[in-house]
Parts: sequence; C-alpha cells; structure tokens
Amino acid sequence: MNDVSRVAGVSRGTVSNYINGRRVRPNTKLKIENAIKTLNYVPNATARALKTNRSNYVVWIIPTVNSPFFSELSYHMQIALDALGYKMILCNSNSQASKEMAYIEMAKTQKVAGIITMSYADISHLVSPDIPLVAIENRVTQNFPLIISDNYQGGFIAAEQLYQRGARRLLFISKTPVVGVSALREKGFKDFCQQNHIHYHRFIASDSVQFIDDFEQFINSNITYKSFNYDGIFSDSDEYASDFWHLLLQHHIAVPADVQIIGFDAAKIYARQQPMLSSIRQPIEKIVHIAVQQLQYQLSNPNTKASLVKPIILPVTFIEGMTTK
Repeated sequence: MNDVSRVAGVSRGTVSNYINGRRVRPNTKLKIENAIKTLNYVPNATARALKTNRSNYVVWIIPTVNSPFFSELSYHMQIALDALGYKMILCNSNSQASKEMAYIEMAKTQKVAGIITMSYADISHLVSPDIPLVAIENRVTQNFPLIISDNYQGGFIAAEQLYQRGARRLLFISKTPVVGVSALREKGFKDFCQQNHIHYHRFIASDSVQFIDDFEQFINSNITYKSFNYDGIFSDSDEYASDFWHLLLQHHIAVPADVQIIGFDAAKIYARQQPMLSSIRQPIEKIVHIAVQQLQYQLSNPNTKASLVKPIILPVTFIEGMTTK
C-alpha cells in the first residue's frame, strides 16, 4: 500500500479507504486504480479480514448448479455482488442438509461478509442473529430477510392460462415430496380449478432416480384410443414438465394440439434463448437485486438489532412457448 500511495501521489490512508470500500474522490480513485494496475498490486484478503473482522467474500448456497434456473440466478448474483466489491463463493449442496450445514460452518470460520442462501435444511440453530444473511425461497428464521416469488399466484395463473386456451381436463404433475413452494404452486392451481368447477387430477411420481418410469407408466395407463385422457398439464418444475412433454411425444400425443403443458421457472440456458416450454417466469434479476440490497443494508448497519421480518413476495408472469396454443 505504501508503493501504491507513492505512485498515486496520495496518502496511505486514502489507499486504505479505497481498498476497504470507503468513499474517495473520483479523480483520486482513478489515480489509485492506475497505480494498482502499474504495480500489479493484489490486496491481502486474509490480512484485511483479520483487521476488519470480516472478509469481502459472500457465500451463495444453492441446491444445484445443474439447472437453468439456479445457473441463471448464480450468473446474476455474481454480477450484482461484484458491482459492490464482493467476491462470491458458490456452494452447491446437491440438496443435502449435511453439506448446507458444512457451508454455514465454513462461512462462520472464515468470517465471510455474509450469506445468501436457498437452503432446504433447518440451519436456524447454526446461524447467529448477528451474521448478515438473506434467504431466497425458504425461510431460515424470522429475523432474516426472505425473498420469494408468488408461487401460489403462479399456479393460479397456470390453470387460468390452460383454461383460457381451451383445456378442460387438467392435470398437476410433480415428484414427491410436494412441500414448500411446490405445495403453494399446486394449491394455486387447485384453487383456480375448484373456483371454476374444472375437473382436475394430480399425479406425483416417487422420490427415486427412476421417477421418469412413473411418468411413463401413468401415461400408458391414461391413453384411450390413442388419445391422452388430459388436455392441460401443469408442473411445479420446468424439469418435470419437459420430461412429461417428451414422453407424450414418444407416444405420438401431439403437443400443444392435443395436450397443452405449462411448467414453472422459465429460466434460460443462454441469454438469447427463445422460450420452448410455456412456463411461469420467476423475476430472477429482481430476486437477485433485492437479495443483494438486503445484504448490503445489513452490512452497512451492523448495530441494527434483528427484528421480525416479513417476506418480500415478488410477482410472476406467464411466458408463452411452444407447448400451449
């Protein structure tokens, strides 16, 4: 830092303010950045963490990276954190509670700046009330912010869209267990059907590696004279909806001419991708923006006592793809 201050022509304290994210004048900031580039200076993150009692790393816990939704969410999360000077540590739990708990312990040991999590485990006993934390989709405790999409409304919209497009024999499909946000999505779907006196059914596959076989068996048992017994399908996941779509095509059931399908998430594999599956879109960029905003507030107000926090519920939208009329 002494070398940077000498080359930049500013005090060591000013360089320290810049490195630690404090406000400096724009022209001074430019001088420091040029000096850093000239000297190839790399701040010692470990030393800074010891001095400030926290690092500039944020732990981001998700169930899997092998999903367009979580992949797109992680992409925008890294960009948003980087814009504020934080580095993201991506932790893939594979939906295993033991791994999620290990990541929380690691975060505490390494004195990270904060945690943003989509944890599906009960980690409330591991998280100190004074650690900056934001939850997405699943509540950790009532003392931490929770950002969640309006899952109930998403299921309601899906049933409404199928009905408006001519479907009358509706089906909800998923894989066990249907709990949490999945249960809310099904309830919205169910409530629209009941309010409008629409016949509906549900099929829930087993929680096994071969759950696709359950979908296959269900389709086989519900084909009458080469026609499928349902003309409108909603799933709480794009993954299951897509699986069902391809199985129907293998049985020569026309989609969307004979059967219409709507999934949930509408995440993109790449930015220019056109929607294939009609789906309920979660506002991914807004989820990230508010999550990072909530984390930054906690970091900027460390002495603010935690209080009961109401969830922040964000609206969802219907995205038309190739599987509805």
